[in-house]
Amino acid sequence: MLLFVPYGINALQQRRPIANWLIIGGTVIVSVIAFTSGNEEDFGEPFNQLVLFGWEPIGMFGHMLLHLDIIHLAGNMIFLWVFGNALCANMNGFLYTGIYVLVGLFAAAAHMAFDDMPAVGASGAINGIIGIALAVYPRDAVDVFYLFIIKPGTFQMPVWGLAFIWLVFDIFGALTSVGSVAYFAHIGGFFAGIVIGLVLLQFEKIDLTIYDRETLLEMIKGEKVD
Repeated sequence: MLLFVPYGINALQQRRPIANWLIIGGTVIVSVIAFTSGNEEDFGEPFNQLVLFGWEPIGMFGHMLLHLDIIHLAGNMIFLWVFGNALCANMNGFLYTGIYVLVGLFAAAAHMAFDDMPAVGASGAINGIIGIALAVYPRDAVDVFYLFIIKPGTFQMPVWGLAFIWLVFDIFGALTSVGSVAYFAHIGGFFAGIVIGLVLLQFEKIDLTIYDRETLLEMIKGEKVD
């Protein structure tokens, strides 16, 4: 058994990421109420309306708030805490909230375009946040906890490395249809996040510091801002 969980990113946080905390808090509250009052096939009303099914507007937005169980919820919220805090703390909170919803919508659209199965979970939106983090902090180090069988440990790897590994898993899952994971939502959200991250950098909507390493936009342009 191999458990692989990021728990920190070495990017300076210039303000409190309150908007991300509120997103996490709201998601936890809705998810816990939903999965403790229903089951995997039926959350009960009004939560069933939040399931992503077809192109219904409520589901397109609401699926990000629902999770199947505590493990599904905890896994997603850990990633959102690590990468979402790093971004939200260095940009306008209202803009961050809008961006989070936007990448979630792109993820939902990708899922519906390639897979007609109902889906719940914030993982598509969170992959969008990881895509933005890749654009902004590609070379910054991520602290990772691992558990191999019974041996725990920690190590560091760059954001681009973690993002690449995650993308490979998602592409493999999408091609092989392994499990019930919404892989196309992950992939759609991730690439939407990269594009949105580059746009945010181009229009200087993210407050970088002297401690941040080369951004993906700088790599593309072949320049480094000191």
